[in-house]
Amino acid sequence: MLLQSVRSISLFTRHRGATAAVEFGLISLPFFALLGGIIQIAFVIWAAQNLDFMLQKTAREIFTGTFQTQNAGVTDSSTLLTKLKAIMCQSGRATVFDCSSVKLDVVLGSSLGTSVATSPLDPITKDWSSGFGSNYSCAAPGKIVVIRAAVKFPVFFTLMASGLQNFADGSKLLQSTLVFRTEPYTTTSTC
Repeated sequence: MLLQSVRSISLFTRHRGATAAVEFGLISLPFFALLGGIIQIAFVIWAAQNLDFMLQKTAREIFTGTFQTQNAGVTDSSTLLTKLKAIMCQSGRATVFDCSSVKLDVVLGSSLGTSVATSPLDPITKDWSSGFGSNYSCAAPGKIVVIRAAVKFPVFFTLMASGLQNFADGSKLLQSTLVFRTEPYTTTSTC
């Protein structure tokens, strides 16, 4: 019995192939965790750039007054936000997130330096803030507008995304904000 144990140990020390397998096993876990973190961060950057681009194209409609003049008779804010979101989702860009679940908030500000957008995430409940995504203030010519777009972003590797804001379900908040003064467009009606 003792002789068999000594023989097994000597066979184990002579075979160098097992050492490579053990080393690979020890190195592969941190390597794949790092690779997963890089992929997660790449998706976040891609999604953030898409959301920024889509919001800029949408805000251009408000900036020039095109959206206000096309919807002059509409007063329901949910209808206006739905139409604005439809413009946003028609940009033709591939997204990582579901464009139909984007929430928009359009409010007027008093000055460019002091205008504040509402927060989309309630820090206590870790869910959407009450009322976010239901505010639409019509921007008359020369008014300061604050537009915020926010969406829940799926998380693939939860260990590597701890620095992002969390919803209670583990998804991350992805948001974009624009502040601008509308052009002095010609209008025949008030908002």
